[in-house]
Amino acid sequence: MTTSKTTGATAPELAYEWLKNTIITLPRDEEMFLSEAQVAASSGISRTPVREALLRLEAEGFIRRVPHKGAFIPALSDSDVEAIMQARRVVEEWSVTEVAPQPGLVPDRLRILLDLQENDTDPVDFIAHDLEFHTAIIRAAGNPLMNTFYSSLRDRQMRMGIRIVMADETRKKQVLVEHRAIADAIAAGDPHAAVQAVREHLDTTLQSMKQPNI
Repeated sequence: MTTSKTTGATAPELAYEWLKNTIITLPRDEEMFLSEAQVAASSGISRTPVREALLRLEAEGFIRRVPHKGAFIPALSDSDVEAIMQARRVVEEWSVTEVAPQPGLVPDRLRILLDLQENDTDPVDFIAHDLEFHTAIIRAAGNPLMNTFYSSLRDRQMRMGIRIVMADETRKKQVLVEHRAIADAIAAGDPHAAVQAVREHLDTTLQSMKQPNI
C-alpha cells in the first residue's frame, strides 16, 4: 500500500495518509497508541505536520488525540460492529425502497462503481468505492439527515472493511456479486428484491467480520 497517491503532496497530507493507512489496516479488535515522535520517525515526516494530521484525523473520528503526546486508536468491539451493521441495515433498506420505484440514473452510477471495484488492487481503493456504492443509493433517496448519519460511520466501516478484503480474497469477489444483485434489483424497479439483496449483503458482511483476526 502506498503512502501517498498525490504527486506533490504537502507534508501534512503525507503524514495524514501514512497515519490513516496505519489506522485502517489495524485489526478491529486491537488498540494502539502512536506518539508524535514515533510517527515522525516511522514516516520520515517532521512533528509539526504530524500534529496537523492528528488534528484532522481526530476531527474525522479516527483517533482520540492526547495533546502533546500522540493519538490513541481504540479497538472496535463485537458490540460496536453489531451496532454499526444494525444502523446500516436501517438506513440502506429504507434507501433502496425509496430509490427502486424510480431509479433514474442510479443504476448507471452503481455499475460504474462496480467496474472500478472489480479493477481495484488496493484494499483502500476497493473499500472507498464500496462505500461510495452504498452512499450513491442513500444520497439518491433524498434524505440529507440519513446521508449525514451514514457518512459518520465511514471511518469505522473503512477499518472493518479493509481488514476483510486483505485477509480474504474470495470476499472481494463475493462483494461484487452482492453489489450487482443490489444494482440489478434497483434497475428492475423492484423494492422488495432490492431490500432482500441489501439484507443478504449486510448479513454476509457481518459474518465475515466475525472471523478470527478480522
